[in-house]
Amino acid sequence: MSLEKDRISSAQMIILGLLTLIGDMALVYPSVMAAGAHQDAWIAGLICIPLGLATVKLMVSAANINPNQTIIELSTQILGKWVGGAVSVSYLFFFLMAASTYVREIEDFMCTQIYEATPGGVIRFMAIVLLVYGLRLGLENLGRSAQIFFPFFALFLLCLILLLPNIQMDRIYPILNTPFPDMLHTIMFGVYYPYGEMCVFFMVYPFAQKHSKTSRDIFISLFIGAIGLNLIVFLSLTILGPYFSEHEFYPAYILAQRINIGNFLQRIEALLATTWIISTYFKTALYIYAFVLGTAQLLKLKTYKHLIFPVGFLIYGMTNLLAKDIIFYVKEIPVYWVDWDFTYAFVFPSLLLIVNYFRKRSAQAREQR
Repeated sequence: MSLEKDRISSAQMIILGLLTLIGDMALVYPSVMAAGAHQDAWIAGLICIPLGLATVKLMVSAANINPNQTIIELSTQILGKWVGGAVSVSYLFFFLMAASTYVREIEDFMCTQIYEATPGGVIRFMAIVLLVYGLRLGLENLGRSAQIFFPFFALFLLCLILLLPNIQMDRIYPILNTPFPDMLHTIMFGVYYPYGEMCVFFMVYPFAQKHSKTSRDIFISLFIGAIGLNLIVFLSLTILGPYFSEHEFYPAYILAQRINIGNFLQRIEALLATTWIISTYFKTALYIYAFVLGTAQLLKLKTYKHLIFPVGFLIYGMTNLLAKDIIFYVKEIPVYWVDWDFTYAFVFPSLLLIVNYFRKRSAQAREQR
């Protein structure tokens, strides 16, 4: 019997997917890409789009082994009790760490850019209260809320188009001057940072109402989101330059401060901050949801909602343990995080598909005998 009674529509799942793809990447993606490829970051970003969509296709194929089961149930069914259990625990650990990291991102951003005199613990507590409240209302309400907030999210993000007159193309020259190993490393980051973190939908996909064109709609929406992310990278490179794109913690926020139309429409960076907080909220909520639901399934509990409050307290403490300061968090964590994304978005889904294929072949061979 399923622990989750709520259902979301295909459109709600796609909107949640778009918010998850952009999520925290809206502010940090330009610096991640520019750190490796410098002025060629926009080229690396374009190369990442088909590779990222291929990674999502792999995850969708793994999820379609049994569209009504989460990754926790699939792992134990296909890989067995012990190996599948180890894979399930690994996913749960990642979901917990990722949720804690996103809360820490909200805290650091708000405390360094907007509320500079506010203690980080206050921002963290407010974020967790909102997350716990949203999750207590259920997945269906989360999907409906995403539909309500999405137009504001899209409108605020489109404000960056006002920066087009400030573009200076000479800032991206010389083109293709990045050494091949650095470009390859940047592409690895560009694929598995935004697209790899879509693995959280292994826990949401079974509860979405799917139709014949669901897969097509997923890829169209993710393609649009990828274009939006790479537009931010391009604007950052051509307006701020490769050096500042690489060394600013939040280059997209600095970009929004540059918007000035006739000395009248200006200082609208708060709109971009709102956009980022909206998308990061839903991304974080999905990761906490994945953790509590997966834990309940693994432990065979009757409901997952009793775990939401304790997990909220756990995440409050975990955010403080992640890093001693923002410098350590920005410079050290990303180097290893991409390996996690690669493991959960590529290695484990590939393992499930391969083992399931051979198990089917073995079953067919036994039937023919």
